[in-house]
Amino acid sequence: MSGIKLRAAKTPTDNLISNLRGEVGAVIATWTMWRGLRARERQMVSSDIAKDFKNAELAFISVLADKLKDELIGRLSELAEPKVGRLTFHFASVKLGRFEQDVSLFSKFVQRGRLTEKRNYDISHKELPEQWSEHKAIIIPSRTLLRGIAYASRLMKKIDREVLGPSSKYLWHEMRKKRYILTHPPQVGYMLMPHLNLSNTIREKIIVEEMAEGRQVWSEMPTMVNGKSTTVHACNQWGAILSNNGILVLDRYPLQEISAVNFEEPESKRPGGNAIPIYEQKKITAKFRATDVSREKIVFVPVQRVHLLESGEVTELPNFTMRLGDQIPNDLGALKEGDVKEFEMSVAVLAGYRSAEE
Repeated sequence: MSGIKLRAAKTPTDNLISNLRGEVGAVIATWTMWRGLRARERQMVSSDIAKDFKNAELAFISVLADKLKDELIGRLSELAEPKVGRLTFHFASVKLGRFEQDVSLFSKFVQRGRLTEKRNYDISHKELPEQWSEHKAIIIPSRTLLRGIAYASRLMKKIDREVLGPSSKYLWHEMRKKRYILTHPPQVGYMLMPHLNLSNTIREKIIVEEMAEGRQVWSEMPTMVNGKSTTVHACNQWGAILSNNGILVLDRYPLQEISAVNFEEPESKRPGGNAIPIYEQKKITAKFRATDVSREKIVFVPVQRVHLLESGEVTELPNFTMRLGDQIPNDLGALKEGDVKEFEMSVAVLAGYRSAEE
């Protein structure tokens, strides 16, 4: 048991999950090829059996289709094996500490559908009966294979949702569009799925969803804004920065650095401008971390500097200082540096501008 845990601990998560996704992708690619060959086979079959037996092209397609079906059976059986150190769902479950029930259901389906039995008898790890009379034929229906592939795909998507986060559903959707554009080998495309080029709209949705889950999305990045040296909040992974108008998604990502950014300034900041900013009061609940704790004060720093509002907009939260006097208020309890507390507060959010005449 200790050896299994050690092997799981020493295997990087991205190494395991990327290669496991590639294995599932190979199953999907094999299924599309097998289905295409079967369709071609049905087109070539005639009512003359003798003629079909002499058709070399038909024989080649039939043999190749059978080989692909055997590969599907073998790969699905391997994915269902309860082994650590192999590309199996069981290994991913041990590594992540989750999905035990889902993996068990998939393995039971593979056993019940006789896929492992078929693999061990006809495909690999072959068993040889002692007598000719003991030989048998195991037929796996196409619908069983299709259900097995659907099981594997759904389980892989659940694992990716855990590892990749909200982006997984958008990445799998993009990957589906490329199902019939095969790479060589087929699993490479699925292994590289997290690096697909997503549109600006989709990336903005991902950022908002990740913020809603409390993920650390933003980091501070030094740059030049309108010719002045400053620091902006940037999402390096998805290529976005935070501006006064909300999330600005850039055309290229991930971000390494931002040399300069030029924003159009509102009229109120231009020479002779007469626009007046409009602020709206919104109630929010946010977590703050206590720093610089003393008998006189506590400085609170937001756990997430950029806060997601219910309307889908974002705002930047400042630090705030609480003056204590002789003791900490009862509702805060005994605070020490590093403790996290949740506060409900009102914030003023810039909603737009109006002219002085208005």
